[in-house]
Amino acid sequence: MKNKFYILVSIFTFMFISAVSSYAQTDLSMRNALYFTGAKTDKINLKNDKYVVKGGTMELKKSQATSCEGDTCDFNIGFIGFRSGNVNDELSSYGLLQVGNAEFFIGNTVYFASGEKTKQGVHPLKLKMGMNKVTFTIDPYKKTTETEENNNSFVVNFKVTPGPIVIPGKKVKTNEGKP
Repeated sequence: MKNKFYILVSIFTFMFISAVSSYAQTDLSMRNALYFTGAKTDKINLKNDKYVVKGGTMELKKSQATSCEGDTCDFNIGFIGFRSGNVNDELSSYGLLQVGNAEFFIGNTVYFASGEKTKQGVHPLKLKMGMNKVTFTIDPYKKTTETEENNNSFVVNFKVTPGPIVIPGKKVKTNEGKP
């Protein structure tokens, strides 16, 4: 009887340690690229959408924006988040796009279903004319216990230019690139 008790305690201890250690092995990260998705707000087209990698710069034209007000325009920007380690449970975190020193920011919940390792998100991000430093962070509020916290963020630049002015039926060029 005593042996059965020790066996049960041993099995329970092993199961508890396995559950705790697999939970602690969760890690969130992302593809170090942001995607310009045009008018699409639901999904990134990996074959056709333009992207900018960590530390790089992408030029966007004002005419590509979904809307503009003054010198500020909305562009649909996408990201791809990953999780590794324990993927058996559901996981809810947050993805945040931040322009400059929080001049503009947008974010939303990043929800991983049980077994899901990859998640896409697309958000309308406000960018000013000229150069915009954009930081993407997954789990910015550190709600998820992770094995590696230093792979949750990266920076890119978006340069918004006037671009060609489009008039229905006509195309007029601007003096882009000239002082």
